[in-house]
Amino acid sequence: MRWVGVDAARGLAVLGMMAAHTWPRDAGQSELLVDGRPSVLFAVVAGVSIGLVTGGSAEGWQTRIARGRLAVRAGVLAVLGVLLWMLPSGIAVILDYYGVMFVLLVPLLFAAKWLLAALAVALLSVAPLVRDRVVELTGAVPSGPLDGAPNAAEIARDYLLTGYYPALLWLPLLLVGMWCARLGLASTRVRVLLVGVGAVASVAGYGAGVVLPNVDTTAHSGSAAELLGAGGLAVAIVGVALVTLDSPSPQLRRVGRWCAAPLTALGRVALTVYVAHVVIIAAFSPLGPAGQFDAAVGIPLLVALTLGGIALGMICQAQGRRAPLEWLLSAAANAASQPGPASRVRD
Repeated sequence: MRWVGVDAARGLAVLGMMAAHTWPRDAGQSELLVDGRPSVLFAVVAGVSIGLVTGGSAEGWQTRIARGRLAVRAGVLAVLGVLLWMLPSGIAVILDYYGVMFVLLVPLLFAAKWLLAALAVALLSVAPLVRDRVVELTGAVPSGPLDGAPNAAEIARDYLLTGYYPALLWLPLLLVGMWCARLGLASTRVRVLLVGVGAVASVAGYGAGVVLPNVDTTAHSGSAAELLGAGGLAVAIVGVALVTLDSPSPQLRRVGRWCAAPLTALGRVALTVYVAHVVIIAAFSPLGPAGQFDAAVGIPLLVALTLGGIALGMICQAQGRRAPLEWLLSAAANAASQPGPASRVRD
């Protein structure tokens, strides 16, 4: 079953990332509301989607198919990400990091809910400390996969701990998304729980940055408090979207879906729109690049990207088709993970 609330949350995440890359910033302004939080929401929604697809249970060759499909998706995302890094967009591309995160999720695809929750808490607590220690010892700074000529160990360190979206620090976000899906999104009680727990976690995370010294909650700081704050906000947003757009009340559902139709359409073509916006911003790089556009360029560019993405989503929805890169991702996963007859007989 496809949840409209999940699509809308994904659309909001893509819109936020495009805004972060195009919205003009005042002189000396280091952070906007849309910095960091949309990419965290995107990660949580990715975890929810993975949890919904797998359903948490399978047997024999079905588990191998599911793991194979996720691994193929990871590979496609990694290739797309590396290709986008070659463009002069000024954007810290996230897709290749997602590819690494998806690979790490392969053995956890059918883990029990309690294990997903325990691993998320453990990684959230430990991974930022390990990252800080590694940075202290090596002096590593975030860099793209094509910056300089790093060796294999440095590439692994970047993707896992010290990069722009370090996989071990961000993996709890996907695990929490999977955990949410496994709770059963059809339950109104679960949806309300997501809103409440997410709100409490967000207040706790960002609140720690206010009341505790030396706690950094700025976007992309990678601290446990920042990840808790932004991750909690993401979970609450997913909960609100489900309560509103997948409500058992026909009246509320109808009004909510009408109001959120643009976000829902955008969310269903998220990968294609994300890649397209990086390419387009790269083309405008002489006037920017990302994060450095004047209002006369950045705001019209954001409007054009948003309207174009919504139009693409609505066209694909009306025709019952996937967007180009969503189709490519699905086709690659399907082609590379078909079980052979022998596998079906054995199991």
